[in-house]
Amino acid sequence: MADEAKYRVGMVSKMTGLSTHTLRMWEKRYAAVLPKRTEAGGRLYTDADVERLRLLHKLVGSGHSIGGIAKLPDGDLRHMAAAFPAPSTQPALRHLPEVRERVLAAIEHLRTDEAEQILSRAALSTEPTDFLKEVVGPILVEVGDRWERGELRIAHEHACSTVMRGLLFSLMRLYPTNDARRRVVVATPAKEDHELGALMVAMLAAMHGWNVLYLGPNLPAKEIAYAVTDTDAQLLMLSITNLKPKDSEREIAAIESALSERVRILVGGRAATAPRDSRVQIQQDLALVEAALSG
Repeated sequence: MADEAKYRVGMVSKMTGLSTHTLRMWEKRYAAVLPKRTEAGGRLYTDADVERLRLLHKLVGSGHSIGGIAKLPDGDLRHMAAAFPAPSTQPALRHLPEVRERVLAAIEHLRTDEAEQILSRAALSTEPTDFLKEVVGPILVEVGDRWERGELRIAHEHACSTVMRGLLFSLMRLYPTNDARRRVVVATPAKEDHELGALMVAMLAAMHGWNVLYLGPNLPAKEIAYAVTDTDAQLLMLSITNLKPKDSEREIAAIESALSERVRILVGGRAATAPRDSRVQIQQDLALVEAALSG
């Protein structure tokens, strides 16, 4: 029966070609479908849900915005989909260079609303790690490089950072959790003012079901250690992009010495260095960070 809720999210992902991340985004932000729930809180989908998601996938692949079609009746979606061929099976990553160029052009002209819209649409149809590695990271690097070459002004760099900060916060809020068994604290240590790397990993942690306490940039070691201990967090994640090696090692050593050995510490960022014989894990690859979070 079409109204029998019987498919779990992993199966629906395979049946529709949509990632579980995209399914969650479409449901939370646009209420594209309203799956039923098991007693344990897991999502269950009907045949009608699956058909609707396939139609939405086809139309988005044909150029429609999910925000513009998510609330349309199934009949209207079928009529619209009949006018388009099946969506390409090539990976969505092929569009990301164009996304980067369009965002950079919008930033160059200080059109932050346009940049936010382009990024939000890309985030809805791209796996989180791919979105961070292929869109967010390269754009931040490019804007920084252009600023250093004198091609962009400080205003451009600040506008870009503001757009990215708002986007990452909004994505992180899509994954609320009350799971006390998986708590993580995310921050940057003292004198580290660049927080976008920390926001990236905070978003990934939230997506994988962690209860995230995001503290932001430039925190003294004792405050970070206090937050980890007070919340009984199992994991601490730090981002370090601008500190000198000796400062990075000093801050990490101070934090590590104040924490129980049961707390796992992951540190990333281009300037991340740890003292010799430290138990801290330096991890620069977002895919490996995601693997650690999902494990």
